[in-house]
Amino acid sequence: EPTVRAELMEQVPHIAMFCQENRPSIPYAFSKYLLPIVVRYLADQNNQVRKTSQAALLVLLEQELIERYDVETKVCPVLIDLTAPDSNDDVKTEAVAIMCKMASMVGKDITERLVLPRFCEMCCDCRMFHVRKVCAANFGDICSVVGQQATEDMLLPRFFQLCSDNVWGVRKACAECFMAVSCATSQDVRRTKLSTLFINLISDPSRWVRQAAFQSLGPFISTFANPSSSGQYFKEE
Repeated sequence: EPTVRAELMEQVPHIAMFCQENRPSIPYAFSKYLLPIVVRYLADQNNQVRKTSQAALLVLLEQELIERYDVETKVCPVLIDLTAPDSNDDVKTEAVAIMCKMASMVGKDITERLVLPRFCEMCCDCRMFHVRKVCAANFGDICSVVGQQATEDMLLPRFFQLCSDNVWGVRKACAECFMAVSCATSQDVRRTKLSTLFINLISDPSRWVRQAAFQSLGPFISTFANPSSSGQYFKEE
């Protein structure tokens, strides 16, 4: 019964906390019994079960209740499988969103090694614009986690593609996260590459894209400020 599985997922973070507090007596209980259920339900046929398992997984990561080893060996491999080309469309879109949200929680190393290659593939998913839209919406977050070199080497070419996507919703999502992407690049890249790209968005055929770009104009300009001379700098709140 799906409602039973969904209800179970809502209880998992509480049980995980109990396991953490009583770790000396039950050291492997969560890792061995509960976590496999959570990741299995990420591909459940029932939408509500999937949603509750996704929420549970994010809470567990946020509360640092999942060991790093388990993230690498039990969580990431499942998400990689769920975002494979032959995966169910809804499940794939949801799994990409989870990968993006967990990046800041698991840090640069795991994100760069395990998440980034598949994320770059998903940015070019020619069959499903929903997947590309999720990638575009979370692009800035991924850039801020992996840092300047990976952003410029691996992510910027994908960002250029997304900014010229044939679906206006994807381009709008790019405009909305433009400042975050800019913050992860060098001044030279901002000046020589991102400026031209931004002008294209401000001149976009879709008024929704243009509107989003104009709203990002001030924040984007602020990334060019030199803190030493202006006394101003951007700080992520």
